[in-house]
Amino acid sequence: MIERCFKRACTMERLRGGVAGPFLDGFAEALLAEGYTPETSSCCLRTAEHLCEWAARRRVAIADLDEKQLGRFVQHLSRCRCRGRKRLGQKRVGHRARGFLRYLRKVGVVTTCAPIPRRSALLSEYEKWMRSGRSLAESTIAHSVPVVDALLCTVGGEPTRLDATVIRTFVLEYIQQHAPRSAGCVTTIIRCFLRWLVARGQCVTDLADAVPKIALWRLAKLPRYLPDDDVERIIAACDRASIVTRRDRAMLLLLARLGLRASDVVGLRLGDLDWERGRLRVIGKGRRETRLPLPQDVGDALLGYLEFERPADATDRIFLTPSAPVRPISCSGLRDVVARAFERAGVRAPSCGPHVLRHSLATRLLREGSTLDTIGALLRHRDVNTTALYAKVDVTLLRQIAQPWPHGAMPSC
Repeated sequence: MIERCFKRACTMERLRGGVAGPFLDGFAEALLAEGYTPETSSCCLRTAEHLCEWAARRRVAIADLDEKQLGRFVQHLSRCRCRGRKRLGQKRVGHRARGFLRYLRKVGVVTTCAPIPRRSALLSEYEKWMRSGRSLAESTIAHSVPVVDALLCTVGGEPTRLDATVIRTFVLEYIQQHAPRSAGCVTTIIRCFLRWLVARGQCVTDLADAVPKIALWRLAKLPRYLPDDDVERIIAACDRASIVTRRDRAMLLLLARLGLRASDVVGLRLGDLDWERGRLRVIGKGRRETRLPLPQDVGDALLGYLEFERPADATDRIFLTPSAPVRPISCSGLRDVVARAFERAGVRAPSCGPHVLRHSLATRLLREGSTLDTIGALLRHRDVNTTALYAKVDVTLLRQIAQPWPHGAMPSC
């Protein structure tokens, strides 16, 4: 396999005859499968050879390599005088060496485990309960653990030291350092953790009522949306020369035509496409499964991406990153795609996130005469009050039915 990365026979002979020789063909195959170019793969193979030679000189077996030894190797790079080694950037070489170590662990050559971030036993047990006892999604657990960890750090990891003052002080300080919209999530996470402590007998009294309530009125604001012309301009902006043209267009159409959430789009799998019936399976919040009709333009965009642009990969996720290592695109990656599309189209949006396209779809359907029940079914809302937010988008009509303020002087208070 290293023949695809090197042209000179003497180089390949030297690599195969060295300490790292038995592992380089498999490592090269793994790199190329992840989408790395032969040029980048050759650099990674040279780094693997360098690492193994360095370990052999220090009488360190390949099976004993770990992060500690890798740190020593990175320190060696700044004063490296090894024959035939170029003075490359330390950060880049260290990154390639870590990739080789991950490969050795994957194939079972290195049996040492990767270091796990230190976490208290109580927090690990609570995380396990959220996963097995409540069957929460991994994204929910990932949001909850840092908040609970920060709360426990305020009392030195001793839940018995929690009281109303500590909890209220922590919540008020925590939400000031984060976005206002996340305040409600923080209080929910804290209440759930406190009730779990009470159920285990690790908290004397129920302190859930001590968590301050955050005033958030769901219907206090108008939904942020874009006019139909701006939405079409954003989609048309994907018609450019790029290796991700079809991917970006397909994702934007899913957001604009079906109103999918960002998590819905990045979580789509090949098995969710039902080409015969023209339907798309979406597993949204609460793991609720819904089948939505697949519009013609969305289906054409998906088919074009799958046939001509999607890199070959072992995963069944539909949308992947174009550069190595090839992996499923994340929600943050999708947000970047949407923001770049807004910029290319010259659209000044009230929000640069994917959710503004969902709001725009609901607004358009309402103005075309669709009922709130129909819109709620398409957007997969559990509560009709969530869909009622869009009843306020037609400001012109609201002005016509609004009652005028009574004339005359207002009575003093």
